[in-house]
Amino acid sequence: MTNALFIGAGAVENAWTPIIRALQPAYFKKQLSIQAANSFLASVVYLLRWQSSISADINNDDTFKLYKEYLFKLRQAISEEVEISQNSKEIFVRKEFKEVIERMVLPNCDRFMLVSTNWDTVVDEAIKNLPGIKHSDRDWSITTAHLHGSYLNPDTLYLPTEVTRELYRTPEEDQAIGNLHSSIMRSLIEVDKVIIYGLSVSALDAELSQTLGAGLDTPKLKRIEIVDPDHENIAERINLLIKYPTTVTVHGYNPWDLNKKFDYSM
Repeated sequence: MTNALFIGAGAVENAWTPIIRALQPAYFKKQLSIQAANSFLASVVYLLRWQSSISADINNDDTFKLYKEYLFKLRQAISEEVEISQNSKEIFVRKEFKEVIERMVLPNCDRFMLVSTNWDTVVDEAIKNLPGIKHSDRDWSITTAHLHGSYLNPDTLYLPTEVTRELYRTPEEDQAIGNLHSSIMRSLIEVDKVIIYGLSVSALDAELSQTLGAGLDTPKLKRIEIVDPDHENIAERINLLIKYPTTVTVHGYNPWDLNKKFDYSM
């Protein structure tokens, strides 16, 4: 059986700490919240879109060049702070992580794909070191994709509200991002079960919903399991992406109590 594990910041303790630290000293006097940081990053995307849409020639537009330089420095700062946090173990998987993976992902599974929307690689490393995988006699096949980029390559960082094709990106950047999203959708065709852990499927990320919706439209898919304190609202968003009639079951769980299942199947 093939499973797909979609991971968000909710699976990582202190996930937003390095990002807020990257923004705080240069831009803000008051301590930022996660919501404020998210809004600020979305506003940067808006300014880039606006300037690139009104410019007759973005390659010779001084204001656009300033925005692009700003974006470059922002990505660099975020990547540096994420790397520091990851190396110092300031960010780490949540205490229920091991149980979630061993109970929801590994049983009756010989292959799974990991799709992360996080800029860190904390989950990638944690999975490789789980006893059930590291010390297993089975030849695990694990495919990993960072849907929103990774700190290892700052140019790939995908900010809130960004989509695959943006006027301010180069054709090469558009193609690389588009190919990644397409490969994830193609891979989901072979999946029997999808686990969504610590990922809100936010309205700010309509493209994630589109990727999920296209990928979930497959006859092989049987189950969708949501592990998150806000599983009810997330299940509602997921149900909007499923084509009906369907036999796919949708269940929700609190991360601290995987024994109690909430049924949101339509």
